[in-house]
Amino acid sequence: MSTPRTQRQSVRGKSVADTGSAIFLPFHENFSIFKRMELKGKKTVITGCTSGIGLELLKLLLVNDCTVVACARSIDRLELPAGIPTDKLYKLKTDVSDKDELDALFTFAAEKLGSIDLFIANAGFAYYEKIAGPDWEHIEKIYKTNVMSFIYCAEKMKALHGDAPYNFVVTGSSMGFLSMPGYSLYSGTKAAVRGFADAYRLELAPGQHFQVVYPIATKTKFFSNAGSDTPVPWPTQSSETVARKIVNGIKRDKKHIYPSATFRIMSIVNRVLPFLFKIYVAINNKAYQKWLATQPAKAEGDK
Repeated sequence: MSTPRTQRQSVRGKSVADTGSAIFLPFHENFSIFKRMELKGKKTVITGCTSGIGLELLKLLLVNDCTVVACARSIDRLELPAGIPTDKLYKLKTDVSDKDELDALFTFAAEKLGSIDLFIANAGFAYYEKIAGPDWEHIEKIYKTNVMSFIYCAEKMKALHGDAPYNFVVTGSSMGFLSMPGYSLYSGTKAAVRGFADAYRLELAPGQHFQVVYPIATKTKFFSNAGSDTPVPWPTQSSETVARKIVNGIKRDKKHIYPSATFRIMSIVNRVLPFLFKIYVAINNKAYQKWLATQPAKAEGDK
């Protein structure tokens, strides 16, 4: 005998506990890929947020009613447009390459937030250069900022939460997959981000998410800060677009966040046609060699 319409409707509305099966749940509730984290109200720390991707992320966090500790070396230069709420914003001047200042950051966040639901390690920089010779301080500076700082903060978050849930996000780079001429040290730091993340995730408890962002060239001050007249590789994205894609990835608890569909497609095609990236690097190497020809010669040890 068929089930009456009203009875069938009530069965569809039952929970898993009532029916003993998940088949009556809405389709999206059966598959975690469709679940989204609620960003609203999250207690968040973000580093490197006075310009570019970090600034756009900060705006989105505040608009989503997050309580935010924003830190940067130049935090006094932070400017937010009218209409962005700032009543839940706390600012702290922080050099992430300094362990003591990172400890102070966590102390400050504990005082202002009570706890940290989401930590976004966005601070970082690049050199665009030809390595002139051995220079320990030069190497140390970029690895402390781009690598040691986020690893230390990840360890601090784990110690703070134990086995409780949290999200940790770090800004990597497409150069973590594809090393580019002129960016030897920077590419090395971003490969370190990817390598650490892939192993460290296996040490985390359920509900603890370690998320890496792999942006392509972004229209920010990044390249001008990397070196004088630095050529910008193709393709490029705006920092606003990258920030939106990052927030979407955070909400979906994605392990790997690729803001650029173009780079993702290129990576997939390169597996079948492995010469693709070689051609891309060769094109960028021509731009690098042209740039080198315009630079004054440096002696070994010059900075």
